[in-house]
This record gives sequence, structure tokens and C-alpha cells, in this order.
Amino acid sequence: MTRTYVTDEDLPAPLLWTGGGLLVVVVAGLFWAVWKSQFAAPPGYLFDTATEAVEAGYCLAVAQEYLPTGAPVGSLQDEAAQFWIGRLRRLDVSGMGRAIAAGRGKLGADLRASRGRERAWFDFALDRCTRRAMNYGARFGSLEG
Repeated sequence: MTRTYVTDEDLPAPLLWTGGGLLVVVVAGLFWAVWKSQFAAPPGYLFDTATEAVEAGYCLAVAQEYLPTGAPVGSLQDEAAQFWIGRLRRLDVSGMGRAIAAGRGKLGADLRASRGRERAWFDFALDRCTRRAMNYGARFGSLEG
């Protein structure tokens, strides 16, 4: 049995350079696509809210109402509230107050539907809102450490 070895002399240099260059471009394109898609928010809005603005209002209400005495400065709830206020501003909603009110109304309806498990709903909602904020690019110093 004879073995055959392929050497560089068997393939023309232009073919090697073209194929290698094409491979590098494809790998770079795939890397960019994966990197870019990690910041994309999942489709739909949290808690069946109608718009991005109402979603932001809902999550703002969760962050503000999570602790009845108010969130300490630098806490997750404080950072989340600041993020959602900033998000509402960036969305450039003409009726920012209406979006916040609609979010608070939806949160109230969800709390009533939780039938005595308000604390568990707040924990669940804060977790989902925090994860959504991180999908939108938020970084919370209180979670790093």
C-alpha cells in the first residue's frame, strides 16, 4: 500500500490564498453576527405589555415598589429604576407619564391575580426585568462583585 502526501506544490498558490482569505472572512462574519446578536432583546415584551414603553413603565414600577420603604442608593432596585427611567427617555416617548401609568396599572392587575403571593410575584418580576435590562445592555454594579 502506497501512501500519498499532499504538499503545497500540489495546489496553486492563488487557490490557497483565495480559499484561506474566504475562510477568514466567513469566520469573522460569523463572529460579528454572534457578538451582535447577544445584545438583542428577546421578541415580545415582558408580562404581555403592549409596547416597549409600557414594558419599561412596568419594570420601573417593579423596581420602585419592590421595597415599600424605598430602595437604598446603589442597590439593584435603585440601579434598575435608573436604567428603566433612562430607557423611557431614550425611547423618546411623548407620553412618558402614560407609559409609566400603564405599566403600573398592569403591575397592579398582575399583583391582584397573584392572589396573596405578591412578594413572590415581585421577586419573579424583578428577576425578569433585570434579565431584560441586561439584554438591553444594562450593567448593574450591585450584581458584580
